[in-house]
Amino acid sequence: MAVKYLQKKGYKIEERNFRTRFGEIDIVCWDAQTLVFVEVKTKIGHDFGEPEEMVDKRKMAQVQRMGEVYVEMSNLIPAGPGLATDVVQQGVSSQEYLQGDSFGEGWMGQCRVDVVAIVLKENGEVESMRHHEAVY
Repeated sequence: MAVKYLQKKGYKIEERNFRTRFGEIDIVCWDAQTLVFVEVKTKIGHDFGEPEEMVDKRKMAQVQRMGEVYVEMSNLIPAGPGLATDVVQQGVSSQEYLQGDSFGEGWMGQCRVDVVAIVLKENGEVESMRHHEAVY
């Protein structure tokens, strides 16, 4: 549900359920030139709070660390025009591109962590879906 929602908003999905022994990222996607790591929380009903309330600072820090691992393990250059084109025109290889200082061990592009909160009715239908951008 969250993937379809993000795609309708124009996000390009890179990967779902990226896992290592250190943790998991639910969705990795692009919002224009920004690499986005998305935590999805789903609850049935409103008892015991909203799904967003289940995402604490510790979880956000883990998602950020997993984002750093993802970038280190991937040969990513931002999709679309702009940054990737600039890198190619400057004659910089993608490996050199990942050796900068902005994120993890070399990501020079923009990154953020988002949360998609889904509340389901008892029958499984979606009651609400909220997308919180740049929460960490």
